[in-house]
Amino acid sequence: MEAMGLLTITARLRPVFDRAEAPGAVPAAVPLASGGTGPHLLCFPALSALSGPQEYARLARGLAGLRPVTALPHPGFQRAERLPATMDAFVTAQAAAVLAAADGEPFALLGRSAGGWAAQAVAQRLAAEDAAPVAVVLLDTYPAARADRDEALAPMTADMLRQAARFASHDPDRLTAMAGYFSLYSGWRPERPAAPTLFVRAGEPLPGTAPAPAWPLPHTEITVPGDHFTLLEGHARSTARTIHDWLAELPHQ
Repeated sequence: MEAMGLLTITARLRPVFDRAEAPGAVPAAVPLASGGTGPHLLCFPALSALSGPQEYARLARGLAGLRPVTALPHPGFQRAERLPATMDAFVTAQAAAVLAAADGEPFALLGRSAGGWAAQAVAQRLAAEDAAPVAVVLLDTYPAARADRDEALAPMTADMLRQAARFASHDPDRLTAMAGYFSLYSGWRPERPAAPTLFVRAGEPLPGTAPAPAWPLPHTEITVPGDHFTLLEGHARSTARTIHDWLAELPHQ
């Protein structure tokens, strides 16, 4: 993991924003689907250099006409964007982005992989401010306890770095943002349930990678076809239906 260590050092040299500057630091929300009457599904991308709103495009097509879907990019992945100085700054920024995108309507938060950490952290903040989501959806998210996470994710992270070096070498901000966020979350753990939670487990583990451990907070777990990546690619429609059906069964949905 030498490459990640070097990227982490470089990330510390980038401009940052603090809590006071957080509301103005978030990128614009990206609408992906409209229609329907269910709560707005607000999606946090994963934290890899190759992640972004595009990873939810196929999921959104499967939900079009059923419920609105919007992606909320993380600050720092595009040129001239600053990284959050602290976890508090990050959660403050994304909580503000959620409330702006929801515009007073019911909403659920979703994240794939490490994007689930963002969904949970922001849900905790909003619950503490009496603005909790109706639900949190975690797509094959590994718990953030560092030792267990790093052992399970080592092969995946190594492959991710190889792909990122090939496709994102022209944009080093994306690589350092990835390292910066993994460092930011290194000591973070989910603290308390913030809303009914669905853990969507990939049915096919990646070669050399252990299945995601159980999410440590109370939740409902459903296994879907595909692996950590293809559950949002070739199997995105069935994943979308699983999420929609579970959300529709919640009280007052």
